[in-house]
Amino acid sequence: MTQTRQKPKGERGKGGYDFIRNGIDDYPLPARLVYNFVAFVLWLFSSIVWPTRFERLDELVDHVRERGTVIVMNHTSMVEPVVFIVGLWRRHVRVRPIYKVEFEKIGPAKWLFRRMGGIPVDRGSADLKALKAARDALGRGECVLIYPEGTRIKNDDQPIKVHGGFAMIAQMGKSDVTPTAVVGAADPYKTRPTHRRKPRIRCGRPISFTELDGTNRKEKLAEMERVAMERVYALRDELRHDYPGLW
Repeated sequence: MTQTRQKPKGERGKGGYDFIRNGIDDYPLPARLVYNFVAFVLWLFSSIVWPTRFERLDELVDHVRERGTVIVMNHTSMVEPVVFIVGLWRRHVRVRPIYKVEFEKIGPAKWLFRRMGGIPVDRGSADLKALKAARDALGRGECVLIYPEGTRIKNDDQPIKVHGGFAMIAQMGKSDVTPTAVVGAADPYKTRPTHRRKPRIRCGRPISFTELDGTNRKEKLAEMERVAMERVYALRDELRHDYPGLW
């Protein structure tokens, strides 16, 4: 009697394979080939066009060997998620970026983003599917990359509204939050050719819930969001000081 192959979780049904709920290393072989090919091409391209200097990245890699972390970063350009994700890909760390579901209105973007590990989120609702996907990713040892500012910040005069939720993901995944900052990925003052950006990315120390003030879950979540973003901006300001002229 022929044995029927059991399909992986999320593969059944009208929508086909569920890239959101399954681990990157568990993707079907064709999808893994696409993932690694695209990551290699982006790494090669960014190494030439956007040469990036990482600081304290080895500490982050060592930290996530057994369990993932929620990485929060300031957002100035579409350059920084590319160079950051492929930088960690080269160190065999899988990063799942959270992105706005509006991007999925663009067919090719939806096809590619999901195969590159992206998790779409509807910020206007309690998106339980995205929360659970991010929680499961952390449990597998993947990192979840979130830009709490929600949009690219183009200059220091632009109002910033920090979107919460990353602390809840970390708590659901029994993980921590790692503040990270970038400068040099954007050039709002047009001081150099835009095709020759030189990003500088600095990773901070992971923040555990156990070190935070608060007597209940709600207070702990609010304190994590406050402390994490405070440290993101502190790292950003340090980078600006260390690399004058980079924004």
